[in-house]
Amino acid sequence: MKIALLHKVSIPLLLGLCLLLASYTESSAPIYQGPDIQIIGKDFYKDLESEFNRYSYQIDALENGVPPLVLQNLPGDLNKIQSTKLRKSMFFKAILPMVLLANDEIRMERNQLLKIDQQLSTKKTLTDQQLQILSTLSKRYKIKFNESQPERIIAKLLSRVDTIPEDLALAQAANESAWGTSRFSLVANNLFGQWTFIPGQGIIPKDRPEGETYEVRKFSTVYDSVRSYLLNLNTHQAYKQLRQLRTASRVNGQNPKGLKLAEGLLRYSTRGEDYVKELQAMIRFNQLSRFTTAKLRTSS
Repeated sequence: MKIALLHKVSIPLLLGLCLLLASYTESSAPIYQGPDIQIIGKDFYKDLESEFNRYSYQIDALENGVPPLVLQNLPGDLNKIQSTKLRKSMFFKAILPMVLLANDEIRMERNQLLKIDQQLSTKKTLTDQQLQILSTLSKRYKIKFNESQPERIIAKLLSRVDTIPEDLALAQAANESAWGTSRFSLVANNLFGQWTFIPGQGIIPKDRPEGETYEVRKFSTVYDSVRSYLLNLNTHQAYKQLRQLRTASRVNGQNPKGLKLAEGLLRYSTRGEDYVKELQAMIRFNQLSRFTTAKLRTSS
């Protein structure tokens, strides 16, 4: 499905929207409860730029918040922007709202967990509804559920149900998608190079070695790619170190930093430490940490 025009979605319809955006079949997609979301499908960067201007959305002036814009697809002509500064600005403006939206979904789940944890510590018992929430989150975050051990389940979930710093997400999106110009970001809405081993659910890379069966995963929308990326970092065994670093920051009463959490991505690329250093350099050079305090607008 391709949306050529901008559509305004009211709060009562957000459940349906989330189900639409969860079309990549990840289980138990959360219900977003926030400002109205705008779904945009633009094939040319100048048309997307016009939409940004319509919302007075400037990457260096976020005092009034970030408009909740969801991209159906990336413009196919980002590589034609001559100015490097403008090309980067367009990319960050396009991706930042979706990272904020996806993190807000996770934040809502985490708040549910914290409330359940608080009740368990005071009343020593949980309602059937709360147990169902734990069961649903356990399925989504790939944890074996046992209702007789709620403390253990909550502890495991809290290490996974957590946000990814915006600066790190933006750096990886830019790195993996060549600033939104790679074949897979344009044809498959895949910003982060995620694979699938289910035949037919992705695109076969031209340079895939003989005997390999993986495909580059195809997403219905760019937002699907962002949400799947966050879930991947929060569940895959390869990124356990990232989650441990994040938990350590929480325990120390600190907000997790993208520069630090990047150290937990050694296995994201075959380049290992060089990849981590490149992400950290991108965060520093582009001053991406300034986006970690960005908030979505309460009204559009």
